[in-house]
Amino acid sequence: MSKLKVAVGPVLFLWQKTYLEQFYNKVMLSEAECVYLGETVCGKRRLSRLNDYLVWAEKLAKAGKEVVLSSLTLLESSAQLQDLKRLSKHKQYLFEANDLSAVQLLYQLGLPFVIGPAINVYNGYTLAKFAKMGAVRWVMPVELSKDWLLALQQEYAQLCDLPMQYEVFSYGYLPLAYSARCFTARYYNLAKDQCELICQKHPSGLITQSQEGQALFNLNGIQTMSGQIYNLCEDKASLSDMAHVARLSFHNMDELSWIEHFVSDEVYQRPSEHINGFWHQIAGIQCQL
Repeated sequence: MSKLKVAVGPVLFLWQKTYLEQFYNKVMLSEAECVYLGETVCGKRRLSRLNDYLVWAEKLAKAGKEVVLSSLTLLESSAQLQDLKRLSKHKQYLFEANDLSAVQLLYQLGLPFVIGPAINVYNGYTLAKFAKMGAVRWVMPVELSKDWLLALQQEYAQLCDLPMQYEVFSYGYLPLAYSARCFTARYYNLAKDQCELICQKHPSGLITQSQEGQALFNLNGIQTMSGQIYNLCEDKASLSDMAHVARLSFHNMDELSWIEHFVSDEVYQRPSEHINGFWHQIAGIQCQL
């Protein structure tokens, strides 16, 4: 594998537009080589519009970043499908498909795309199928391990000679699941259709705890995330051997220093409260010490 690239994943939380703009201005000055933009969690979140993302995308591209436009993970209406079609018109950028509707649309348009981590790809046969439809990069589902990745790569090589880039979610709250229901609205006893965008009150999510007081999950609208931060900073050697891109997902601007930690040749110590279980094929909530 070539030198590991660092990518800033799409922001998964509902942030105010001014804060999000400040975030991308800081990312522009960072050493990250790739930036994903767009709303991927909930179609009702419209504090920042498509035009805002396109303005930031243009600035990031001029600063030398590879820009990828990300689609919603759970398309629930014809209006959201129309939004996806409007997004796909900006062909100067690569796209991340987070839903099979997006895969189908990009295939029909003959556009290359990234397969997002929410799409279930667990073997080389499926990846080869997507490669023939235009996929050029695959973001591994977060619950898979380095052993699984290696086995899949070997299987893919036997089935398909199309080039494929491999990306691994390497830092941040793990996006584990999505639902048609909104957990944050339910927490406030609000109907989903009248949610008042209540999740903006929790710009880093809503942590839930077990009866023993352990952080268990982080609720973010319709998304269920891990309760701890996943961090593969001590696994850069194995990441570089098997992947082209490490994805970092941030829950506030103060975390951007982790870009430097992943870019650096030095190995930084993982904070004791951070987890890395899935990469080492143990329970995700655990750590390989």
